[in-house]
Order: sequence, then C-alpha cells, then structure tokens
Amino acid sequence: MKNRRKALIVLALASVMITGSIATAFAATTNGKTNATEAASQASEKNRHGKKEKIAEPDNAIGKDKAQAEALKDAGIASDKVEKIRTRVSKLDDGTVVYKVGFVYGDKYYSYKINALTGAVADKSEQSAEEHAALKSHGKNRKKEETAEPDNAIGKETAQAAALKDAGISSDKVEKIRTYVSKLDDGTVVYKVGFIYGDKHYSYKINALTGAVADKSEKSADEMQNGHGHKKDKAEISGTEKSGNE
Repeated sequence: MKNRRKALIVLALASVMITGSIATAFAATTNGKTNATEAASQASEKNRHGKKEKIAEPDNAIGKDKAQAEALKDAGIASDKVEKIRTRVSKLDDGTVVYKVGFVYGDKYYSYKINALTGAVADKSEQSAEEHAALKSHGKNRKKEETAEPDNAIGKETAQAAALKDAGISSDKVEKIRTYVSKLDDGTVVYKVGFIYGDKHYSYKINALTGAVADKSEKSADEMQNGHGHKKDKAEISGTEKSGNE
C-alpha cells in the first residue's frame, strides 16, 4: 500500500512538472511570435517613415523605354535632342502606378507622369532648367538639415515676411518661396527662407524665436545651377533683438 501511494505521488509530481514545462514553452513561443511581429511592424514603420518605400513595377507595365517614348512623343522632341533623361516608378495619391520621366531640352526641364499600364500622360509640366536645378539643390539641403520647430517659434509665415521685408520685395513679386527649420552650428534654431526674384535666388536664415535676420545671401541663377557662389551682404545680428511676434 505504501509503495502504491509513493508511486501515485511521484506520478502526480511528474504530471505537474510536465504541465509547467509545456506552459513555459508555450509562453516562450507566444512571446517569440509577438516579439517577431512587433519587430516586423517596427521595420515596416521604419520603411514608411525613414526611407522612401520603393514602388514595384507592375508585371504588365509598359516598361521604362516605352514610357520615355510616350513622354517625348507628347513633347514633340526627338530622343537624340534631349539631355539627362531619367525615369523611375512612382505612385499617385489614388494608387495609380506611373513612370516619372524627366529630361532637359534646351533651357527647359520637362517632367512627365506616364501611366505604367496604359502609357497615357497622367500629368506633365515644364520649368526652366536653372529653376529645376535650384529647387533640386534646395530639396537635398532640406533633407539633410531639417530639424524640429520650437514650441514658441514665430512660425514660417512670419519668418518669410521678415526675409521679404529685409530684401525690400513684396510677396507677390517672388517665385518658388520655400521655408524650413534648421539649426546653426551654435545650436540656434532658424528658419531657412529661399525665394527667386528676377534672375536672383535669395537665401535667408531667420531666428526662429526672435524673427531677426541671422544670415542672408543671394546668388545668380547660374551660380545656383552650378552649385556654388559666394555669399553677399552677410548680416550678423548682435545685441538686443525684438521678437518677431511683436
């Protein structure tokens, strides 16, 4: 009888241990799957918010060469007459996949969006080659230097107004005005304001808290296109500064 009781006790303990081991293993597996899911989700978020998501070319797409041909046909320009033709796959807001075709002809830059399935022109535009080069350079610098806007900042519109006031130019006279937040080497947060007036590109750094001009320069369209040019009329602000909101 005693041996039987001992055997039953041993079996009961063994059953408890086995059950516990199974529960632990199940929990570990579940946690592993959860962690893997979370990691995959975080990776997906990184792709969406960190680096631009690459758009896949549809299986039944017309192809980049055909898209280029359709763009050139619409523009009425022979392929051997254009410069720097570039084509990439993109997606419109409504989900339509298109080829973005861009090329230079003479002093003009042509931009086309060609439906990747039908070859139809979804959108097109043109601008001067100099203007395109300037905006492209501005966009690259913006990605590199953009930073957070302070809570008590004057705002982009006030910064633009301060730059235009200093330049003595009214807002309805300028072209392609762009403003973004950046940071100087000493940590001062500024708005970088850039705009075109006539054949000049003006660049301003406006203190994000006071509205004062921290720096300014102007370049010719040729200098912007070539990616160089020296600063003119640099304004270093010192002493007491009034708030841009006053």
